Parts: sequence; C-alpha cells; structure tokens
Amino acid sequence: MNQKTKKKIVILGGGFGGLYAYRSLYKHFHKNDIEVTLVNKTNYFLFTPLLHEVATGGLSDGSVVESIQHFLAKNNDTIHVASVVSVDPKNQTVTTSVETISYDVLIVALGASTQYFGTPGAEEYSVALKDLSDAISIRGKVIEAFQKASVLKDKDEKKNALSFTIVGGGPTGVELGGELAEFIHETLVDYYNDSLSCEDISITLINQTPELLAPFPQVLRTKALEVLQNKKIKVLLGTGVKEVRSDSVVLSNDEVLKSSMTIWTAGVKPNTEIFKDVLNMNKGGRILVNEYLQSKDYSNIFAVGDVAFVSIDDHSIPMPMTAQVAVRQGPHVASNIKAFLDGSTMIPFEYESRGELASLGRYNGLAHISGLTFSGAPAWFLWRTVYLFKFISHFKKIKVAFDWTMNLFFSRDITKI
Repeated sequence: MNQKTKKKIVILGGGFGGLYAYRSLYKHFHKNDIEVTLVNKTNYFLFTPLLHEVATGGLSDGSVVESIQHFLAKNNDTIHVASVVSVDPKNQTVTTSVETISYDVLIVALGASTQYFGTPGAEEYSVALKDLSDAISIRGKVIEAFQKASVLKDKDEKKNALSFTIVGGGPTGVELGGELAEFIHETLVDYYNDSLSCEDISITLINQTPELLAPFPQVLRTKALEVLQNKKIKVLLGTGVKEVRSDSVVLSNDEVLKSSMTIWTAGVKPNTEIFKDVLNMNKGGRILVNEYLQSKDYSNIFAVGDVAFVSIDDHSIPMPMTAQVAVRQGPHVASNIKAFLDGSTMIPFEYESRGELASLGRYNGLAHISGLTFSGAPAWFLWRTVYLFKFISHFKKIKVAFDWTMNLFFSRDITKI
C-alpha cells in the first residue's frame, strides 16, 4: 500500500490495553499498511500495579513509567499527548484538547478512575491511588506527618497527626496497607525514634464487606487479615464509610475515626463519560461490546480493558477491571482488527483467569495459580516475577529488578518531592 491507502488506527489510552494492542498490531500489519495515533494524557505508560511501592518508598517514580514515544517512534507512529474531549463515530473523528483526528478504526482503552460512590467529602479530603502524582502525594504526606508529629508535645496531637486510614479491602488497599506498615514501622520510626514511638501511630483499613480480597480463596483472605494485623494494622470488616472529613472518617455506625490522611481505594469506574450519548453502555458505564470486543453500535470501534463489557445476545460477561484482562484483550483486538479490515472471520475473545497474586510487604505474598494456593516468600517472589515481565522494555525490567535487589539491603526512600 502507498501512503494514501494506509488505514488510520487511533488508540485512546496508553495503559495496558492500549499499549499491548499497539504492540500487537505490527504482528499483523506491515508498517506501510497502517498509520497509528495513540492519544494519552501523558507521554508515558504507567505501571499501575506497582504504584503502592512508589507511595511507600519502595520504588522511585521513574521506575514505574516507560516512554510511549520510544515504542511508537520505531514505526514512525504518533503519540498525541492530550485529553479526549469527544468522539464522533458517524464522521469517524476524535476531538482532543489539542486538535481533531480522523480514524478508520478506533480502539477505546481509556481505563478507569477512582469511584467514590457519592460519599460526602471522599473526593475532597481523601487521596486516591490511580496516578503517579497520587503515589508521590501519599509518600510526601506520610513523611510530612512524621515531621509534624516529631515537634508536637501533646500526646493526643501526636496520635492524631500519625493516624492513617485506607478505605477499601481489595488488592490495592491490602497491598498498600502491607507496604505502608513497613514504610512507617521499619523505616520512618527509626528516623524519629527520639521523639516518636510505635504507640503514637495508627493504621486502619476499612472494608465494607465481611472479608478482604473478595476474588481470592477463603484461605488466602484469612491469611491476608492475619498478616495485616501482625503488621499492627487495625482492620475493620463489614464497616462502611459515611463521610470523609479533613481530619477524620465517619463510619457507617456513626463512629468518628481520627485520620490525618485518608487513602481511598474502594472502587473504580470506567472513563467513558464522553461516550454516554454516543455508545450503548451497561449500568456501570462500560461500553457494550460483542464477543469480538467490537462495539455493538459501530463495527469499526473496539473496546478493551476497564471500559469494555462483553454482552452476547442477552448474556452478559462481567470481566474484572484488572490489568490481567487488559493485557490479554489488547493483542486479541489487534488480531480482530486485521480480520475486520481484511473482511475475514474474527475470533471471539475468551477469558479464564490465570489466578490471583498479591503482595503484603517484604517476603509476604498470596498466590492462587492453576489451582495451587500458597503464601509467604514463595508467593511474594512469584508476584514480583510475574509483574516484572509485564513491563514493556527490557531496560525497565532490568532497572526494576536492580531496584528491588537493592531494596533488600537498603532502607526505603524518604524523599519528599
């Protein structure tokens, strides 16, 4: 094909779904056949599963990002750093905060953002953990709390300053809790042991359901609770949050819990607001797609990851909003786009979970893989190995592996940026 006959493929979102789709396109197309534009708010891919380690000084912020331009430049493709304003499927255009782009095929992979469920004060007074800035902010606020508490004379004021709350007992909240406890009790306390003690510190994890880590087997849910409690974390199960205030959290039983910093990890919602009057979506705001991950409204629009909800006839398949799903849907969509443009038969997407993994801090992990359930150091090393190989470049894999190795011998980073 010559330049004029190239098919224009636009990818909205540079997360796992979008970037894995992009990487797979060139397994099916020659670079002279397609012209790809990837639209993302930043010029980097963010490895979100490790944000909790950045938030607790285990990894630097540079360790969890990779340049998108680096990958696109190899094929002379373009990254469009902007926000998506609107999509016009009839005219096949995407309007961004910078310009309007035309497309022949559109891949929607915009991911998800924090869901506050309308809880008063939650968005205003809590910190989320979805972006790099969130992780940096959490680390900074924890360090700042210790600096403030170290000069306070009143015991109650010290305790209030060092009261930390995590809302949400899913994988993000549990992993953050395990790392935060180590960051505080094994690193920061040593720097302030002349003026502070462990008794001044409280870490509380609140979960609305009766158990942590709903997707995990019962034995691992129990293990998670045990590990967190051993790390001096107070876990409140079957407890909701009625309101978040600047210095406290109001529980569902009207109890007021002091909290100098509240971290909200209780849920996510798909970033599909711009499609509400354009595409059919389920009640949760996810785009309805068929078994080929193709929009039910427009055949040249595909959706992957957190924004996609597979609906076949009257049967709906709610796939988890996880990186594991996005990583597998991205390449599948690339293959189906090739078939779509060639007029050949597309392949239905089939998903079966390969298991669940979680880290609860150094040498503490949970694993449910291929029917095997185990915990402790083996699960922790497996968790690290699996996530390490999800990074895109070999350079980043080596860098993170080096950082993790160094962290076994040195204390966590207490730099406040």
